[in-house]
Amino acid sequence: MIDNDSSSASTNDTSSDTSADTSTRAADSTIHQDFHWVDGELQGSLYGNLLETTLDVSAGIHACLQIVYASALERAANEDADADTPATPVVGVVQADQLMRMAIASAGLLRDEARRQVEDLAEAA
Repeated sequence: MIDNDSSSASTNDTSSDTSADTSTRAADSTIHQDFHWVDGELQGSLYGNLLETTLDVSAGIHACLQIVYASALERAANEDADADTPATPVVGVVQADQLMRMAIASAGLLRDEARRQVEDLAEAA
């Protein structure tokens, strides 16, 4: 991955620019740089975009499922533990359900996007 952060660029330009040139340059340069998993010629391509979306969405699904699983394990351990020493789960039952539903919906969206791109490729061929 390449760091395209331009915020460390030198700002001590002492050339004699007109205010119009300076404002044009200021409008053209931005501090925010979009993050991309894919660099090079695949960046912005259908395949590159699918890879980036897959990485982002699958990381979110993974995080949701880890939180839900850890909470379920804690609840199960609390059933076996002494009543005086229960451990608080990471999230409550309602929040765990919401995270599970979000993971399911995210997986469905990822599947639908992949299917759409497969259909687009088939039509182009």
